Amino acid sequence: MNTNESSKNKLFNSVLNKLPNQFTGKLEVKSSRQIWTLFFCIGRLAWAIGGAHYNRRFHKIWHQFCSNISLDKIKFREGDYAICYYYHIMSVLYRRKSLTTPQVKAVVLANLKEVLFDILQEQSQQELTYNLSDTGLDKSLIIMSTVIQVENVLPPINKLWLEWQKSNLAAYSPNLVPAITKDKQLQKVAKNNSYNTIKKLVDAKHSLRETAALVNKDLRQLTLFLMPYIKNKLIDLQEVPDKKRLKGSPGLEPDIDTSTSSTKYQALIACVDDSKEMCYLLEKIMNKGGYRFLGIQDSIKALVMIIEAKPDIIFLDLMMPIANGYEICTQLRRVPMFENTPIVILTGNDGVVDRVRAKMVGATGYLTKPVEPKKVLALVKRYLQNPPSGDSEIKSDESDL
Repeated sequence: MNTNESSKNKLFNSVLNKLPNQFTGKLEVKSSRQIWTLFFCIGRLAWAIGGAHYNRRFHKIWHQFCSNISLDKIKFREGDYAICYYYHIMSVLYRRKSLTTPQVKAVVLANLKEVLFDILQEQSQQELTYNLSDTGLDKSLIIMSTVIQVENVLPPINKLWLEWQKSNLAAYSPNLVPAITKDKQLQKVAKNNSYNTIKKLVDAKHSLRETAALVNKDLRQLTLFLMPYIKNKLIDLQEVPDKKRLKGSPGLEPDIDTSTSSTKYQALIACVDDSKEMCYLLEKIMNKGGYRFLGIQDSIKALVMIIEAKPDIIFLDLMMPIANGYEICTQLRRVPMFENTPIVILTGNDGVVDRVRAKMVGATGYLTKPVEPKKVLALVKRYLQNPPSGDSEIKSDESDL
C-alpha cells in the first residue's frame, strides 16, 4: 500500500518527528532545485539518496571508511542495479564479509549526516514539499545492525547547521567547489604560508566537503579560512555537476579537466524579493544565462546575506514588508564594497516619482514587472561588461536594454 501523503510548509524537523510509529518506507523531500529520499526501517533511518552530489558524496565517504576496497574493481550483473545502487553494493559486500558492521554503519551515518544538513540548508532558502510512501528499500538488502534512530542523528546535525549559520555561512553550500580566480592578487594579499596552503587546498575540482575530507580538516574551519579570499573575489565558489557512474561498474568517470575552465568566473546575481515565484523565475533565467543566483525572500536578512555573498549585480523588489527596495539600496550604498555594484529596482509600477526616488537612493537601473528573460539577460550582460560608475543615471528598462 502506497500512502502518497504529501505536505507543504512544514519544518523538516517536525516532519521527521511526526512520522508514523515504526514506519517502514521512504520520505521524499523536494525543493524547486533538488530531491532527496530518506529510507526508513521500523522507524529508523536506513539510507538516503539524492541531492546535488550523490555520487561524489558516496565516493568521498567510501574513501574515508572503506579504502581497503576499490569500487572500480567491483562488478555486478546488470540486473543487480537498484535505485539504491550504493546501498546494494554495501549489502552484498557485507554478506560476503568484505565489509565489517562498523564500516557500513560509519558510511550510513556519514551519508545521512550530509543529506540531513543539505536539507536543513535548503529549507532556509526554499520551500520544501514532502511525500511519504511505504515503498522503500528491499527488505532483503537492509542491514539491521546499521539502521540509525532519528533522535540519535538529528540533534547533532541541527547543532552543525546552527554553527554554520552563526559563522555567517548560511548562503554557502559545502557542495560548492572553490577555484582561484585571481592568482597574482591572491599571492600579494596572502602571506607566503597561507598562499601555499591555499594552492594545495583549492584545485577547482573538489568541493569544500571533499577538500576537508582529503586534508582531514573540519569543514567549517576550512571554509572560514577561505572566506576572506572568497569575499574579495580572489577565490570563487562554483557549482559543478555530479560525477557519473561508469557503465557496468560502481566506479566514477574520470575527473573532467578543468584546467582551462577553472579560471572562468561565473557572476553571482542576487535578488531580494518576498515573492517566491519571482525568485524562482529569475533563478531559471540566470541559470540559463550561465550565472549563479542567490534568491533572498526575507528583507530583514537581505543586507547580511548580500554582504556575505558579495554578488556582482543586485535586483531589489520595490514593495516588501518591513524593509523595501529603496531602504535596502540606501543601506547597500553605505557599504564601501557596494558603492559601484549595479543595483536594479524591480517594480510593477513604472511611475516617474518612483524612478526619481530610485535614482536618489543610488539605484543603477529600474525594471518593471513582469520581467522578460531576454531583457533581463541583456541587462545583466551589459552591466557585467560595462560596470556603472557611482554617478550613473537611472534609465528605463526599455532604453537600458
